Amino acid sequence: MDRGPTPRPELRAALREALTADRGSFRDSVDRLASEYDFDAQRLGADPETFDPPAAVAPLDVSDREPVWRAWMLAEAPLGVVVAGAAYHDNPVLYANRATRRLTGHSLAALWGENLRRLQGPGTDGAAVDTLRNALRNWNGVTVELRNYRADGTPFTNRVTLVPSPGDDGTVRHWFGLQAAVPAD
Repeated sequence: MDRGPTPRPELRAALREALTADRGSFRDSVDRLASEYDFDAQRLGADPETFDPPAAVAPLDVSDREPVWRAWMLAEAPLGVVVAGAAYHDNPVLYANRATRRLTGHSLAALWGENLRRLQGPGTDGAAVDTLRNALRNWNGVTVELRNYRADGTPFTNRVTLVPSPGDDGTVRHWFGLQAAVPAD
């Protein structure tokens, strides 16, 4: 049974860079990554102002359209991509791509508006969670490994990278998350 994406350091680094690039560079990066990693990028013709978001996340606030569009453009990427709102709103999930949904076993409707701490459980390491909290508090990117739990309760080790997405004023308004299961030894 396919349990979702596995860590790919080079893809993770390229996605992290693409997600924070200007719009033109983002499109070019997604086009290159789609070719290099063999995933569908047919959505490249869409714009954040005019794209039609999935019903599970609509309607979108105008300030959420650009980051959701970026994650939506990576719907078929082989690594989990999530965009979440600001910390002062408890980082609600605004969009999660297919790899994330396959990894966690949760539908987009189940994830939307929720904080991904819902994936934590009794075996989740508090120190790793503290590292994530500190990164959110200080607006820093970070990568950690967490014991998470799928919708069916199955535990897995999740390599999570947080990527801050500042607005025009420099305030971090959104966070991108990259996720992949770490294979068991």
